[in-house]
Amino acid sequence: MTNQLLLPRNPPPRYATPRNPARKTKGGQVGRIMTAMGIPPMPWQHDALAVACEIDPNTGGYYYDTVIVVVLRRAGKTAMSRGKLSHRALTTQDARMIYTAQNRLKALKRLKDDYYLPLTRSPFKMFLDKPRWRGGEEAVRFINGAELAIDAVKRESGHGDANDEGHIDEAYAHRDNTLEGGLAPTMMTIVGSQLWILSAAGDSASSYLLDKVELGRALVESKQESRTCYIEYSAPEDADPNDPETLLSTHPGVGHTLELDRLMSLRINSKDKDEWERAWLGWWPKAKTPPRVIPAAGWEKNYIDSDEDAWTGKPFWSIDTDPDREYASIAMAAKSMDNKATCYLELYDTLLGTAGVVPALVKLRSQFGGDLVAVDASGGAKSLTKDLEDAGFTVIKVGGPQRVDACGGFYDDALVGKLRMLNDSALNSSMGNAIKHYVGGKAFIWARNKTLADISGFYAVNFARWLFREKHGENYGADETLPD
Repeated sequence: MTNQLLLPRNPPPRYATPRNPARKTKGGQVGRIMTAMGIPPMPWQHDALAVACEIDPNTGGYYYDTVIVVVLRRAGKTAMSRGKLSHRALTTQDARMIYTAQNRLKALKRLKDDYYLPLTRSPFKMFLDKPRWRGGEEAVRFINGAELAIDAVKRESGHGDANDEGHIDEAYAHRDNTLEGGLAPTMMTIVGSQLWILSAAGDSASSYLLDKVELGRALVESKQESRTCYIEYSAPEDADPNDPETLLSTHPGVGHTLELDRLMSLRINSKDKDEWERAWLGWWPKAKTPPRVIPAAGWEKNYIDSDEDAWTGKPFWSIDTDPDREYASIAMAAKSMDNKATCYLELYDTLLGTAGVVPALVKLRSQFGGDLVAVDASGGAKSLTKDLEDAGFTVIKVGGPQRVDACGGFYDDALVGKLRMLNDSALNSSMGNAIKHYVGGKAFIWARNKTLADISGFYAVNFARWLFREKHGENYGADETLPD
């Protein structure tokens, strides 16, 4: 077989935030630092840095506040991380940076072997200050006051000084967001700060990374503009792992730093084929349950701590029932006090049956106001129209095309954190029971999963958001019935 080290394939990523040519980038500067350190960027690293280092024209800082890179083993993610952190240190006076790996010991070894030593052997040695290796205070220091430190994996990690950049390496090893929960708040006040999350694919216990992967894939597929840059190299699940072509078309390091023959030999001799596929093809263990329709990492961006002073103005109501009319849910939408949000949403209650729905809504109106109510034009809640109208409500029937708009619009907003809502276990559970049902091959509405559990609460907030978007600021005398 031809030595593939001489024939790099340079496969594209399976998922990737696209480059925005309207924004300048500092990716080339990072690449030149990598070259000066003796390891010039491979094509995949050059392309990834070009996107991740785009500049916000309004602030002059980096556009993306979060960069997630899920790539295969031995692809060079550490070299790219070293180049990016070195660039930050060399160009930003008094920059504070944190690097962490699976644990403190591994992070310290990486700090010494993969960050400090390469710098001492490069033209940038002249910019280094004396490092600090005191236990618990380890840091690579620069003469301009910049420092690259490590931190332990605990809730208070990163607390203290504001940080310009944080790199969570080997993210598959983290079981929850403890580290990010401590690190991310320290970067909130720094313009252009970035959190980098780097890893190979994880296993069944890698819940933190899995949340990031689900969010990243969803963002790329939705084409929604966000402040998260996502890049993933992995093979399609239906690819043949025994075919060398699969590896050639997946791993961006083959032909540059890795030989195809050697990697395929590793597979032949491996006793754990699943581990080989995780490391070299980016395949996760088969999930026991399907992922939620809105990834947790995106869904939780919409949470607020309290509804106190969270919304203002006149609320818009919605009602939805399950197909068997066993459950009926009431939700509301209103103008959020956060100007960056589309609206504030709340699932008020899910009742047994439909008998108490109208009296409950009358009571809510007397307390909060609002007399517009959205119901599914072809759903069970439509039967409540006459009772609602008799109680003085104006009923807006959501027809087929509007249902598609309601589901798609809610998904887009929720995915990028543009909604505001409480961390409500009932709503979370209802969303978790939903799946996408495609209509006409291109658009989707929500449907119940195989358990046939209730999703009326989830649909109710979807309809409430849609009604708010359609009617907020309009005169209630407008046409109140939309075509089916």
